[in-house]
Amino acid sequence: MKISVSNIAWHDGKLENFLQLLESEKCHGVEIAPSKIWNNLSDIKVEQINSFNSLIKKYNLELVGFHSLLFGMPELKIFTDEQSRIKTKNFLFNLIELCSKLKGNQLIFGSPKNRETYDLSKKEVEKISHDFFIEIANHSKKNNVYFCIEPLGKDETNFINSVSEGGEFVKDLNHSNFRLLLDTKAIFFSQENPLIVLDKYQKYIQHIHVSDQDLKEPGTINKNHSDIAKAIKNISYNKFLSLEMRRVSGDEVNSIKRSIKFIKTNYLN
Repeated sequence: MKISVSNIAWHDGKLENFLQLLESEKCHGVEIAPSKIWNNLSDIKVEQINSFNSLIKKYNLELVGFHSLLFGMPELKIFTDEQSRIKTKNFLFNLIELCSKLKGNQLIFGSPKNRETYDLSKKEVEKISHDFFIEIANHSKKNNVYFCIEPLGKDETNFINSVSEGGEFVKDLNHSNFRLLLDTKAIFFSQENPLIVLDKYQKYIQHIHVSDQDLKEPGTINKNHSDIAKAIKNISYNKFLSLEMRRVSGDEVNSIKRSIKFIKTNYLN
């Protein structure tokens, strides 16, 4: 397994310093929340893409992919009305294309408030979500990337709240480029047995985020990462473990170093 770190753990200062830190800590990749890099995600120039690719390469890293896809965009919704749904779909299409141009491998769809189902019936939710994500999956395949659904706790959203629900959704959608994101904080919230759910849905797991609940520094709130680590090893997962952690203001460098050490000690050893 390889380690990557999301840039949400970094301040808004120079990206190059963050990448340099990851290289010095012997990480292999970086995961990006696009809105922290580019102000206008619908109009990114070729020069910006080339510059970003060169910077990643300079520090011997690879772009793992995107997450926090709809951050700061409360107007984009899946389950309110068709007009908003079309705007959301088109925005995600643009991100899929950008991720592909930047040589990323997957996009992680969390965006809890953007996927609230409100008062829709179960049948309506199933129909809308199937049609919406099939289009997203088809566009992902066209651009040679994976689109991953992220189970989140009921304190964040009411759509897909466990690994089991996410696994069944991916299974039912049945598309090669629509996969499952495993998030340790979601497992802590749902209290599922990781040894059971990872074994059951292992064929759908594309990517893994490591964090504590509320995106706190891993190991500071949730002390029982060992069962998840064992379950990950049991399924012979060999892709990226990505640190997804909120910025610790004023202590960004040390908190990232501590967290990388935690992942190496608890997940790689």
